[in-house]
Amino acid sequence: MLRRTIAVAVVTLTLFFLSLGSSQAQTPNTNARAEQSDKILFERAMKAINKSQYGAARSLLETLINNYPDSAFVSPAKLSFGDAWYAEGSYKQAELEYRDFITFFPNRPEASAARRKVDSIQRKAKL
Repeated sequence: MLRRTIAVAVVTLTLFFLSLGSSQAQTPNTNARAEQSDKILFERAMKAINKSQYGAARSLLETLINNYPDSAFVSPAKLSFGDAWYAEGSYKQAELEYRDFITFFPNRPEASAARRKVDSIQRKAKL
């Protein structure tokens, strides 16, 4: 009986210490994810666009879109993705992104702005 009690105590303590170790190991992941919240990613992307760092902005926006597909920031991120290509002078890529935005968010108020940008790009292509 004493051996069984000692064995149970050892197993219980082992499980306890293992759970402590695993919760500490998960803390950095949780902090890293919190540091990369959808709002923060979007704000960083907008700062990058304002600094003409378009590749960095698109990378941040892509991370936001992939990691937070239900976020309220997804639609402005998709539109900003096209804006980053447009500002960089990659009009064909910008047009694809704007068309993608119109397809996925046809009822958003920004869809009309995306349509105007597509028309603008097509007019430039004809010149």
